Amino acid sequence: MKKITFIINPIAGHKRYKEVERKIHEYADNSKFDLKIKYSKKKGDLKTITKQAIANGSKIIIGVGGDGTVNEISSELINSNIKMGIIPTGSGNGLALSLGIPNNIKKAIEKINSQKIKKIDCISINDLHSINLIGFGFDALVAKEFSKESNRGLIKYIYLTFKLLFKFKPKEFKIKLKNEVKKIKVFSLNICNGQQFGNNFILSPKAKLDDGNLRVCIIQNFKWYQFFYLLVLFFFNKIHSSKFFTSFKTKKITIEGKSKNLIHVDGESQVLNKTIKINIIPKSINFIV
Repeated sequence: MKKITFIINPIAGHKRYKEVERKIHEYADNSKFDLKIKYSKKKGDLKTITKQAIANGSKIIIGVGGDGTVNEISSELINSNIKMGIIPTGSGNGLALSLGIPNNIKKAIEKINSQKIKKIDCISINDLHSINLIGFGFDALVAKEFSKESNRGLIKYIYLTFKLLFKFKPKEFKIKLKNEVKKIKVFSLNICNGQQFGNNFILSPKAKLDDGNLRVCIIQNFKWYQFFYLLVLFFFNKIHSSKFFTSFKTKKITIEGKSKNLIHVDGESQVLNKTIKINIIPKSINFIV
C-alpha cells in the first residue's frame, strides 16, 4: 500500500475544496493507498507540506488547485522518483488540460487510481521553475492584476484584459540565443512548455511537454482595433496563424529587459531581475495522467 498525500489549496480558483475532500474519500482506491489530506493555509505552505509528506514516506503527491498550486508542489519533485497527480480546481488549469486530466473531480481521481505516468519537462527560470509557461508583457500585467482579485475565473480574466488593453505600452527586450542576439518590441512574449494558458486557450499548438525544447511565442504590437481580430483567433485556437505571431524552439534563452521584469510563472505574478536565464530540464517530473 502506497502512502499518498492530497494537498488542497482552498483559495485556488473555484474554491471547491469541501466537494473535493468528500469525493477523495468516496472515490480514491483505499486498497492501493494509505491516504492523507492536508490543507495549505498561508504562502509557502504548499512547498512545506510537500517536503513533510515526502519525509513521512509519501510516494505520491496530489495537488488540488490550479497551475500555481501545481507549480509550487512540483518544484520540490524535480528529478525525483515521487509521482505527482492533479485534481484541477483552478481558474485555468492549463497543465492539467494539456495532460488530458479532466476537470471532473471523480474522473480526475480515477486517473490517480490508475497511476499511469508521463515524464514531462520543466522550465528553469533563474532560481524558479515552470511546468506550463512563463510570460512577459501584457500577459504578465494581466496576471499581476488578476492576483489581486478575490473571485477569480474566466469572466474576471476577460474583464481585466479589456480594462488593461488601452493602458498597456509595448515592452522592449533583448533576447540571446545560442548564436544570435535580437532586440524586440512586443505585446507579449511567452516561453512555453505546455500548449495553453488554460481554459483551452491554445497559444502554442506545436509545444510538447516531453520533447526537451522550449517554444518561444511572440505576439508583435498591433493597433487597438486589431485586438478584436486577435481575440477571435484566440477563441478558435488560431492565434498562431496571425501575421502578428511568431514562434521558434530552443533549449535555452536569455531575456534582458530595460529594468526589473514583471513576468508570470504558470499564471502567478513575479518580479525578477533585469536579466533572466531560461532553460529546459528534460523529463524531470513524473505526472500521473
